[in-house]
Amino acid sequence: MKKYLAVFVAPPEAYDKMKSMSPEDSKAEMDQWNVWMEAHKEHVVDPGAPVGSAKRVNSEGVTDMRNTIGGYMIVQAETHEEAARIFEDSPSHGMEDGAIDVMEIVEM
Repeated sequence: MKKYLAVFVAPPEAYDKMKSMSPEDSKAEMDQWNVWMEAHKEHVVDPGAPVGSAKRVNSEGVTDMRNTIGGYMIVQAETHEEAARIFEDSPSHGMEDGAIDVMEIVEM
């Protein structure tokens, strides 16, 4: 099976809202993720993690930035289409203006 990187994206403001969730709401969301990951455990290679703020490095130097990436996960599937469909019932669809970008990890 091939491996695929799933990147969870949303506007920075959506992440701000998520950070201000009550502990009860945060636990309820995590419970949904745990159920989802159990249902898809044969595909999940690395459950990933949330990511923090970013630093952009270019020819001008290093600058702080607010990115749209909130986290990542690595899954395995026979095809790119199958990998994308794994996320059709993902709890992340409740994230305002959020999406999941799924891309093949190409072996070098």
